[in-house]
Amino acid sequence: MRGLLLAVGLLACARTAGAQGAAGLPGLEDLPEPTRYLAGYVSAGGGWAVPFGGHWGDKDAGFKPSNVFSLAASKRVDELLSYGLETSYSLRHENRVMKDLGLKVFSMGPFAKVSYLEGEKLFYGVLGAGLYQWSQPAFTSGGTRYGSDSGSSAGLSLGGGVAYPFWWGTLLGLDLRWHHIFNMKGSNFNLDSADNLNVMLVLHYGVWKDKK
Repeated sequence: MRGLLLAVGLLACARTAGAQGAAGLPGLEDLPEPTRYLAGYVSAGGGWAVPFGGHWGDKDAGFKPSNVFSLAASKRVDELLSYGLETSYSLRHENRVMKDLGLKVFSMGPFAKVSYLEGEKLFYGVLGAGLYQWSQPAFTSGGTRYGSDSGSSAGLSLGGGVAYPFWWGTLLGLDLRWHHIFNMKGSNFNLDSADNLNVMLVLHYGVWKDKK
């Protein structure tokens, strides 16, 4: 019986001490305002650019996938919307028939991004437009020498991805992007429009700024 009374007394003392400690803690309204904010991201990625559709993506006579790299910088408008500038570079799309024929594709243009944070995962969708510059070095096929060529065309991109916390405040994620080039026509070929599906791993580095 004495043990039971002692246990009840200790429990009452613990509850009283806890209530006094909680009363001394600051409320949310008493916490200081954050002095820094997330201004945007700098992103770099690499992966594969896979042609599909039309003569460009033909499995017998079209062009093969190429390594692709990208760089981007974005500025946040709010927690949902951001905008920025992005570049991508496909190293070499080799023709499936004429092995010495290869195309390099460089693009640059603005984009808008919508992001949604769920737990630690960041989901986003991207819509972009820009200028696509392609180049074709000189090559020989069937004993005939073909000169180098280049050209440019407007295009657009659409896609999205998901990113996870990685290392030192960075995010690492999977990015899927459809790129559409309106016209790829040169002196050695005429591909009309061309479509690529870019599959990349992308590293995002957050840029923080002090509040004024």
